[in-house]
Amino acid sequence: MVEVASILSLALFVAFVTAGAQKVIFNPSMSHAAERLGFSKSAYQRIGVAEIVAGVVLIAGLSATGSSLLAILNEVAAAGLVLLMIGAVRSHRRAGEAWRSALPALALGAAALLEVVFRLVG
Repeated sequence: MVEVASILSLALFVAFVTAGAQKVIFNPSMSHAAERLGFSKSAYQRIGVAEIVAGVVLIAGLSATGSSLLAILNEVAAAGLVLLMIGAVRSHRRAGEAWRSALPALALGAAALLEVVFRLVG
């Protein structure tokens, strides 16, 4: 189970650092997404920073086990990403978008939840 959690941590790191960087840079597609979802530029950039920080903490705790500080931080970061993705799904739905547009957030949230579960039971 720990191996699966480690693979999920690595995949989540790549996904969230990449997505977070795009939000922080605030490229044109992120500008459009922020506007569509009702976020200001600074709020969307703060979400991007949270994604980057959580991704870095996930990778920092990649090899941590037991109740070490890094292992706990890894689990907290993954749980935070679950909550962040619940908020993302709600934002897409509140904006009147179809479920299809919320699927990436739903999938990443499910992956982060699985990472926590596999790390805790492993």
